[in-house]
Amino acid sequence: MPLSHVPKLHPMRRLATAFVLLALLAGCGGGDESTTASDAAGFDADRAFADLQAQVDLGPRPRGSEAAARTAELIASRWREAGLDAVTTQRPWRNVLATIPGSEPGTVVVGAHYDTKGLPGFVGANDGASGVAILLELARALPPRLAGPSVQLVAFDGEEARGDRDFDRDGIRGSRQYVAYARAGGEQGAAPLTSIKAMVLFDMVGDCDLQIPYEQNSDKDLYALFAVSAAELGGTADPFRFNTFPVDDDHVPFLDAGIPAVDFIDFTYGPGAPPGEYWHTRADTIDKVCPASLERVGETALRAIPRIR
Repeated sequence: MPLSHVPKLHPMRRLATAFVLLALLAGCGGGDESTTASDAAGFDADRAFADLQAQVDLGPRPRGSEAAARTAELIASRWREAGLDAVTTQRPWRNVLATIPGSEPGTVVVGAHYDTKGLPGFVGANDGASGVAILLELARALPPRLAGPSVQLVAFDGEEARGDRDFDRDGIRGSRQYVAYARAGGEQGAAPLTSIKAMVLFDMVGDCDLQIPYEQNSDKDLYALFAVSAAELGGTADPFRFNTFPVDDDHVPFLDAGIPAVDFIDFTYGPGAPPGEYWHTRADTIDKVCPASLERVGETALRAIPRIR
């Protein structure tokens, strides 16, 4: 999401009052507790961080580059190693897909983008290697069969707009493609649109100073489900507790298609006003991201995702 979109969409603000989590939880589905913490192997933050490092080691990964192609191959390889079947790479935008089967009808799409902004020396440790690291470790930590809908993990290509092109026209190309294939009945491995229960997006979730407020485009019930899951782990709703401005991201094509979707994004990356001084600069490096942040997000996801109905 480009900085130029922020003032155009909404003034930037943070509320001092807590988001009313429990009230909004009503109606978002309870789920079977046996498919959350007890059946999962646990989120290995060190292994997730190693996956993040492996992406950064490939260097800048803008869409269409050799490094981006190698990243797509790395993702597919990690998912096959985790035992997931039917790993698929879409075309022309190279979204990488893998599915964890469920015992109930429907699919929950869980995504992150793997391309980086095409800037010299920009390695995107947080934007977007952190979100991909969450997906890779979830593939290992979620149960091999869920007592609920299936989960389709999707690493999106082409989230970043090329050069100085307008984000509205040139960004989120991979997620738009996915939704188009879903709308066509499930082409190139996409879940049919009518079967998709919800979409969950992780973007910029590795910041050592992690803050993940409610993003105002997102579905409130989905956000509340994750916030309550986070509270179960730490005794409070922090860091899932403040409002932030709307963000254009890979969840928007799903929202436009009528699918509940939520974007977990830390848009206070580095000193200064949002989005922070590290965003879309060469300062987005491995020393700015921490395993503890990946663990916080990953453990929350392990509890929340199997509860989505």
